[in-house]
Amino acid sequence: MSFLASDCVAGITGLLMNRSVATTVMMEAIRKSVLELTTDYKHPLLEDTGPIVSLVAYQNNYAASFFLQTAEPPQTGSQLDVNKVNSFFIFNNPYSVPSLSNLATNAGYDLKFRSPDSIEVLLNIPGLPMYWTRNNNLIYLASMPDNAYNCYMRYQTQHPLTQIVIAPTDTTAAAAFAAQQIMMADEWQEILEYAAAIRIAPTVNLADKKTELHTSLYGDQKFQTSAGIEGAPGLIFQRTSQRNRDQGTTTRRMRLRMGSV
Repeated sequence: MSFLASDCVAGITGLLMNRSVATTVMMEAIRKSVLELTTDYKHPLLEDTGPIVSLVAYQNNYAASFFLQTAEPPQTGSQLDVNKVNSFFIFNNPYSVPSLSNLATNAGYDLKFRSPDSIEVLLNIPGLPMYWTRNNNLIYLASMPDNAYNCYMRYQTQHPLTQIVIAPTDTTAAAAFAAQQIMMADEWQEILEYAAAIRIAPTVNLADKKTELHTSLYGDQKFQTSAGIEGAPGLIFQRTSQRNRDQGTTTRRMRLRMGSV
């Protein structure tokens, strides 16, 4: 489930003690908050799996769009940035669609991330890629592929609504944004309201309120400086992602039971 940008207006207004805020200012604060929260945290509604693509032999760098679905996501009509790479799988041999008549194993493994400086040598040596990295908005593979290997990426994209900046006088853009779907789970609506209210508070003479809102969202100072070991947590810490809830229902360790002879 998700919600609309306009659904956050009442909550933000309440957090700002019912101060009057222009619609354009409200929507721009929501847009910036969505950009921040969808960059730092995982959101299943923004996740996707790219197509199985063929690498180019002896080419070690690719545009991120090479691994994405065409026009990702569909409602934007244009490519978006890759905020997070959840997994990056490469096949040892050419991928073949499994069927009763085709028993191909499609064996492969996940490419591991490394910083550019740690794989500089491998970037220039042909072979089967083992690592990936980013530099200048390009995806680099090491070793440099010596064949047209097949691979695919699971990723989280930039939120589509964050591409358009809402000017202070552009009421038309603000109204259009208010009617748009925020690609975040319902439980993130309150968090988004707090994040937007923090941005607006200084503009409506509520600088002291900004500190209070920030503490409610991210935890008290002791919690923040101790990396979450001590102090009172905020709203973000208390939320669990869909992936964490799914993992909570999964057996993580199994003990073998040996029968007697």
